[in-house]
Amino acid sequence: MFMMVGDLIRHKNPNVRQKLGWPTGVVLDFPPATHAKEFQRVKVLTAEGDIENWILQFCEVVTPKIANNSKK
Repeated sequence: MFMMVGDLIRHKNPNVRQKLGWPTGVVLDFPPATHAKEFQRVKVLTAEGDIENWILQFCEVVTPKIANNSKK
């Protein structure tokens, strides 16, 4: 599944985030990579209200934006 702005995502890197309770957040943006070998990142609004940059390959979509809109 492709990730889009507005999707609810979960950080799934077991080495780092399992200790933090598998945080979730809403996708805000996809900042461009500044170097060809840099990981693609995703800007996320976390449940705590912080804005963080997560590595895209360590994220998965929990609820797509389309599903979020249908519940209104």
